[in-house]
Amino acid sequence: MGEAQTQQAGFVRTAAGLAYEIRPWQWYKQGVILIAIVFSKQLFDPMAWGRVSIAVAAFCAVAGATYIFNDISDVEEDRKHPEKRNRPIASGQVGVQTAGAFAIALLVAGFALSYTLGPLFVAIIVAYLVQNAAYSLYLKDVVLVDVLLIAVGFVLRAVAGVVAIGVALSPWLVVCTFLAALLLALGKRRHEFAASEVPGETRATLADYTPETLDQLLGIVISTLLMSYSIYTFTGAKLAMMLTLPFAFFGVFRYHHLVYTTKAGASPGALLVDRQLLVNFAFWGLIAVVVLYGRPRAWLVGVFG
Repeated sequence: MGEAQTQQAGFVRTAAGLAYEIRPWQWYKQGVILIAIVFSKQLFDPMAWGRVSIAVAAFCAVAGATYIFNDISDVEEDRKHPEKRNRPIASGQVGVQTAGAFAIALLVAGFALSYTLGPLFVAIIVAYLVQNAAYSLYLKDVVLVDVLLIAVGFVLRAVAGVVAIGVALSPWLVVCTFLAALLLALGKRRHEFAASEVPGETRATLADYTPETLDQLLGIVISTLLMSYSIYTFTGAKLAMMLTLPFAFFGVFRYHHLVYTTKAGASPGALLVDRQLLVNFAFWGLIAVVVLYGRPRAWLVGVFG
């Protein structure tokens, strides 16, 4: 192989490693930003979609940078881990300096995009970075605080969607987003505990959790989430949103079932391939859109007299 081919192969290898480091399969988390555009009734507004697309791109860039910085700071620990040692930085596929420079470029791009959406959006990005730094450097090892901080990250995404399109912030958006994210975080901890032969070996906080504690917390969060969503449908401007309640309940119950019977709890992204959840979400979304954007009062009169 000639020198040019060797350099080209090295470039491709580095590029592939950097692409892995920014975790594109984790970008589904930015979907929370889209909640605002649906419930603010701007789903068919091209201008709103343009602004929310910029918001999603900004969060993807900033999140990619945080993933890289986390892997750089944990490189020595990752090299001792049976799975994480294969990550590009830990394995040497991507140099630390190269990865750091790429992360800085992503941060610059993320802030440049954020600036176009206004100073309040920039402030949310800064808060997101602070939250990630606090989690990665210390709070990920503090029991209960670790899952609460993960939920806060999703709330920041939801609020970012509201700010991006310039609509009023609903307290129900904050409450339900926080509780749903907390449910996913607790489900992941429950799976990690069950899969770990020695609690605390792969994640420090697992040594402080117990199965009983996690089970009780899951029950509390599930009850609070479903109650909060129910109250939202009862008191909101569109009472017909009550029609979505069976689907909301099934979705939460299905997730709880999967946490204890499959590996879905290990990665919330795995839920995106569960057929029953996908069908359920499709029906929930269809009914919600029809209720919010249609004229459901006539249906209720016809059904209930």
